[in-house]
Amino acid sequence: METLNQTVSMKRLQNNKTAEAIYPIRLFNKQAENFEKTRFGWMAILITFQSCLGSVACMFISQSEASVWMLATCAAVTMGSNALFIALAKPKVCLAGFYISVILNTAFLLLNI
Repeated sequence: METLNQTVSMKRLQNNKTAEAIYPIRLFNKQAENFEKTRFGWMAILITFQSCLGSVACMFISQSEASVWMLATCAAVTMGSNALFIALAKPKVCLAGFYISVILNTAFLLLNI
């Protein structure tokens, strides 16, 4: 009887781990659906936010006299994300570009404060 309970407990644990691993993917897909419904409103907000974040990160990189490659990467990632929005790329591609831009620009900002 105890072995059966252990087996059931193990299966529940495995199902919970699988559900936890899939949750970010489901969340991303839901965000892509919501983004597609009101694309142009979200585009304005996301372009403004990530452009401001990218320019602040570039300013701190310039002030700390860091590598030119860091500055170029920061600017290129920000411009690339803007280009995806303006070119009306697929929702998942736009959101992935936005998240990459925010993560990299935040990292560059924190490294050069």
